[in-house]
Amino acid sequence: MTFKIGIDVGGTFTDFLVTREGAEPRIFKTLSTPQDPAIGLINGLEEIAAAHDLDIGALAGEIETIVHGTTVTTNATLTLNGATTGLITTKGLRDALEMRRGIREEQYNNRYTNVPPLVPRYRRVGVEGRLDRNGKEVTALNLGDVNAAIELFQAEGCDAVAICFMNAFANPDHEHRAAELVRAKMPDAYLTVSNELLPSIRFYDRVSTTVLNSYVGPKLTAYIDSLLKRLADIGFGGTLLIMQSNGGVVAPEVAQTRAGVTLLSGPAAGPGVGLGYARAHGRNDCLTVDMAAPASTRRWCRTATL
Repeated sequence: MTFKIGIDVGGTFTDFLVTREGAEPRIFKTLSTPQDPAIGLINGLEEIAAAHDLDIGALAGEIETIVHGTTVTTNATLTLNGATTGLITTKGLRDALEMRRGIREEQYNNRYTNVPPLVPRYRRVGVEGRLDRNGKEVTALNLGDVNAAIELFQAEGCDAVAICFMNAFANPDHEHRAAELVRAKMPDAYLTVSNELLPSIRFYDRVSTTVLNSYVGPKLTAYIDSLLKRLADIGFGGTLLIMQSNGGVVAPEVAQTRAGVTLLSGPAAGPGVGLGYARAHGRNDCLTVDMAAPASTRRWCRTATL
């Protein structure tokens, strides 16, 4: 296998960087297909194959690695077009998702309204049960409350559920028991449990990340499933890696269960490449600019060595 391909699927264009042993890198661009971004990706591979006098199957057999950045989760979040999600949390804390850290971006604007939370209040259910900071049970988990939350989510047609309890980072027992009920009664729902995703001490960070993961999870999972099938259909047998927000990469299966890590998958590649380019010229830092088509997704980033 001789090809390594970097792919960035944006809302308007899908871009390809093709490298091959003994040849200069080449750039290709195709129109994205928002209804199923995998279609535009395969269209681009067909153009790459034609440019190298190969059929798509022959090209697929020669691809060693595909590193893939995607804006599927970014766009779902920006357009508030993610999954219908329900949140199960500790009684009395369901508004933490909306209160955030109590910071108002426009401090002196009394009419300022924050962005809407990804889960509306009526689908954020507080259940009885409490752990102290050391993980010791103070109040037993009320499984009846959990069942009531599940019944609400079923009635509302939720296809994703997030579970986040106070101090679950110190003792995951309550979350695990609630998760067992959700899996039994909503087996097709995308489920995120906070202690499995982000066992962090800060409650808002944990609950917001858990909710985000469930909100974008079904869309990213469906996309990756479609992509894997289409790649298999053309005979791709190499390694597919999905870029994370931190510029690192994970296997597709990891991205599907931890979908929130791809929120800035698309924008993350630019600073990494910019820094690599700067280093090749003896520089330690650089300014990268990534301007997407919609004004709402223009991204400005500075990268530097640590």
